[in-house]
Order: sequence, then structure tokens, then C-alpha cells
Amino acid sequence: MKLLFFLFFITSFLPADEIALTIEITNIRHPKGTLRLGVFRQGNTFGSTYTKPDFGQMVAVTGKGEARTVMNLPPGRYALALYHDMNDNWKLDKNIVGYPKEPYGFSNNFHPVLSGPDFEDCAFEVKENGPCHLKIKLLH
Repeated sequence: MKLLFFLFFITSFLPADEIALTIEITNIRHPKGTLRLGVFRQGNTFGSTYTKPDFGQMVAVTGKGEARTVMNLPPGRYALALYHDMNDNWKLDKNIVGYPKEPYGFSNNFHPVLSGPDFEDCAFEVKENGPCHLKIKLLH
């Protein structure tokens, strides 16, 4: 009963206008490290190395295959970028020419060829009538 009251008490302080975004990450090949997710609002400089995301989340990797997490976001247009920080050094390791050495992914499963994506390449909508679901395949 105490647990039920505690859960009700905590959820009563969540903003009513936030929508649950379920994010499913697939193609995890290394059972170690942390998935680091960044969600950017429209207007934020998405794709810039030094831009901080508007919302962030970390998910511990405990096995191969897939992982799932939920973020609560207000309705709007967003873009998501993530990487698998396999050595937990808090950065996306890159090779000498700047190509990622660690797995990464974007919303809409955008696959960059010669440069990083623009916001519109990865944009998705969180609607008031939610819920919202993304499935992202890690690129290696």
C-alpha cells in the first residue's frame, strides 16, 4: 500500500502535458557500456559537435540485441541522436578521419553518408494524443 501511495505521489508531480516516448534500440552487438541519447528541439543546432541536447538519457547495456527506454517530452518536433559508449569515456570515439568507431544511430534510422544529418533528416513528432514510439537500429 505504501508503494502504491508513493508511486501516486511521485506521478502527481509530473507535468500533465508530457507524452511518453518509447525508444527501442536494436542491433546492440557489445554487451557492455552505456547508450547515450540526446533529444533536440526544433531550432536547436542539431548535429553540431558542441550543442547540448534539450533532453538526455543514459541506458546501461547489459546484453546483446536490443534495449528499450521511455522519455517524457512535451508535444513538439524533435530529432534524436544516440551512441553506444562502449568504453564509458563519455564521448563518441572517432577514427583519424572523424568517422565514429562506436555504434551510433538517429531517429528515422537516418544513415549519413558524407556528413552528419540535418534536423529535418531525423525529425519526428510527439503529439498531444500520444503515445509515441521510435525504433532505432545502431549503425556500426
